[in-house]
Amino acid sequence: MADKKDTKFRHVIWPSLLAIGLLASFVLLFDEDKYPPMIITPIIASVLSPLLGKITKSGNLKEHAFGVTLVCIPTSAFWIFGPNYFSIMLPFLVWIWQCASWPNKEHPPFRYGIWHGFGITASMFPGALLVQALV
Repeated sequence: MADKKDTKFRHVIWPSLLAIGLLASFVLLFDEDKYPPMIITPIIASVLSPLLGKITKSGNLKEHAFGVTLVCIPTSAFWIFGPNYFSIMLPFLVWIWQCASWPNKEHPPFRYGIWHGFGITASMFPGALLVQALV
């Protein structure tokens, strides 16, 4: 793949920036006790996934949104129980594996959506630590 660097940039950096940006905006604008950002961020990211699909040139936006939602909604449900392996470490490990192996070939929009969903959910915890340090 000739544009491997561009592929990694589009499918790794943009989901991370979306997750950290949404998380930071929720922490700064809303009450964290009333609207928990770790639960609401993946839900809003699912709603904004067509925008992410458009930015990353992932193809069919409905398929892409379904892939993102398939990952983000269950992760949001796991965050209801607090920080645990399924909400912090599992998305991170899967995302690292995807980032290492998936840029080597083209994928359908659904798989790009899954990749982006894991990128969003894996970036939330480090993003929360970053926001906590800056605020």
